[in-house]
Amino acid sequence: MIANMTAQKALAKKIWEGPALLGESPLWDHRTGFLYWVDIENNKLYRQKEDGTDYSSLDLPTPAGSIALWHDGGLIAAMGQGLSLIDPDRGVVTAIASELSDDNCLMNDGKADRSGNFVFGAKHLKECDPVAGCWRYQSGQINPLEQKFIVFNGPAFSPAGDRIYFANSPTQQIMTASYSPTEGITSLPEVFVQLSGDDGYPDGMTVDSEGCLWNAQWDGWAITRYRLDGSVDQKIDMPVQRPTSLCFGGENLKTLFVTSASTRLSPKVLAENPGAGALFQLDLDVVGLPEETITK
Repeated sequence: MIANMTAQKALAKKIWEGPALLGESPLWDHRTGFLYWVDIENNKLYRQKEDGTDYSSLDLPTPAGSIALWHDGGLIAAMGQGLSLIDPDRGVVTAIASELSDDNCLMNDGKADRSGNFVFGAKHLKECDPVAGCWRYQSGQINPLEQKFIVFNGPAFSPAGDRIYFANSPTQQIMTASYSPTEGITSLPEVFVQLSGDDGYPDGMTVDSEGCLWNAQWDGWAITRYRLDGSVDQKIDMPVQRPTSLCFGGENLKTLFVTSASTRLSPKVLAENPGAGALFQLDLDVVGLPEETITK
């Protein structure tokens, strides 16, 4: 179990009922004040203002595992077996590279690094073989990273951009390594946090302005903030079994938005957490970091 844990009562406020089957990749667009998120298994992109106004959704041609801000105002998305651009205003999806991964994998989590590159990875559909790749989009070039995964989750980057955090979720490990915006991962990954038992599985993550890592714990009913040494600063109970990802947003970047999933839960389990698949908001004292835009 996690040691040195400071448990808190659930502070989560439901701001979108959903339910999403597999809500993921919440993304605050500081340029427009929109919050974006996806439902991977329903091939949907959603957006709304922080107060719930200007809500809209877009049907996608393939499942989008993650999204990031594109330099011209739209989004870049790891979706299907490749990479695409999304223009939410016009409802147009344009493929950049459609066949990066094998058919037995599907694009999953990704995020902009501090220099505007997009790091994204895939998951093995049966979640049993470490064959899913990870790539980095940089100035129009897509380069594979060496490591393979069962399910790639995260990533997140230190405020200075010199460290990366990511998870190979079925191992219950959060990994970290040195990172260069021009070279990618530059050291052997090492275990940052080892979860076990009822802790669940590390899913989406983000880093705040103090350099601490926030992680959503799939099947763990919680999100956790880790200090720079990997020790637990605080654990916040969630009203859902499967929180999936999280991001900072709002005018002061003190709001934490958390997506969740309802997929593959029995009727009995769903009855125990009726908010499964909803979108949540937590108001915090700590300040987040604005998301970088991906450069062309």
